[in-house]
Amino acid sequence: MTQRPPQVWAGIDVGKGHHWITVVDADGDPLWNRKVINSEPDIITVFGEVMDTAEHVTWAVDLVDGPAALLLGILANHGQSPRYVTGSKFAAFKKSFSGQGKSDLKDSYVIAEFARCLRRQTVPVPAPPRITKELTLILSHRNGLSVERTRTINRMRAMLTSIFPELERSFDFARSDGPLVLLSGYQTPAAIRRIGESRLTAWLAKRGVRKAATIAEKAVTAAKAQDSAIGGEDLAAELVAELAQKITQMNVRLKELESKIREILSQHPQTPVVLSMPGFGELLAAELLAAIGDISRFPSAGRLAVASGMAPVSRDSGSNTGNRQRPTQYSRPLQRAFFLSSQSSCLTAGTWEREMYLRKYQGYTHDRGRHKKAVIAVARQRVSILWAMLRDGRLYEREYNPREKAADEAQAS
Repeated sequence: MTQRPPQVWAGIDVGKGHHWITVVDADGDPLWNRKVINSEPDIITVFGEVMDTAEHVTWAVDLVDGPAALLLGILANHGQSPRYVTGSKFAAFKKSFSGQGKSDLKDSYVIAEFARCLRRQTVPVPAPPRITKELTLILSHRNGLSVERTRTINRMRAMLTSIFPELERSFDFARSDGPLVLLSGYQTPAAIRRIGESRLTAWLAKRGVRKAATIAEKAVTAAKAQDSAIGGEDLAAELVAELAQKITQMNVRLKELESKIREILSQHPQTPVVLSMPGFGELLAAELLAAIGDISRFPSAGRLAVASGMAPVSRDSGSNTGNRQRPTQYSRPLQRAFFLSSQSSCLTAGTWEREMYLRKYQGYTHDRGRHKKAVIAVARQRVSILWAMLRDGRLYEREYNPREKAADEAQAS
């Protein structure tokens, strides 16, 4: 009987319908590979076969969400701790292999080799708590719907401009539902002139539109400024009405999702800590907590700063030292949460954030980009503060000075 090796590495190229798994030994020789259907019975069967090949198996994946959810859940249920190979590191490592061909089998082998040779460059994939998982899912859905809403608004505005540019300039369709209700019924100058201002006001008010008189007045004024009818006006008007109704439905759904996000966020034990820091609202706090997960993943504030893209990376070579540049590998949701919250806090007069922002802003000699640089400098300090708050479970104290407190305690004793 062939003796089992003490250690093997299993690389998994994750796909929607199926995964490819390749197992390599300590010398990098492939021992086993197979196409695995993304279903629980097949994954469990293959899991048993891989575990039988060695005393210990190190699993490595190239994706940690979406199609990988079932696979990672089964591994976690069986006491396995898979490692994650980030896309940029995988792409760089793959270049060291001969050939330019691409296949799932080759990718799974490269992932296994990466985990074998560069284990310290992989990231552990802990099973996220239920609240973190729910926040991640609903935020992803909400952000996708928000992007689709913006795209639909732009399409509607472009179509409305082609037949009634004066009306398109009169309203901000992204900020108010009233103009969308107007477009669901009336889209052309002739139709708005026929109904008139008083009847249009009553029609809008009947549908619960706020400031119906103001909207009707603007619409009639725009209609009187255009007497010409454009070719294809009737079809374009029909499509504009359809898009306006679709945007209204999206607005309703976004409000429902935001309400659900607040409900889930209220169950997170660290929500009061994050919300106590100026600049964080409920949606930004939800994005931050979903991106951080467990704060123990970051053993220091510097690690959290690196992960959020708020810490520069060095570009030193020989005698050319002291060069710093913006990182390219970081969490976009983390960066967005820290940057937007810091930018908001910089607007509050009498705060250390405002004072630091002005000092940094005035210190940069070039006007281009100095606002962004100053906000990032403030955000870097806030990263350290928030990391300590999450570590200790402590609320934000604007007037807290640890040196003065230590001196007061020493004097009192």
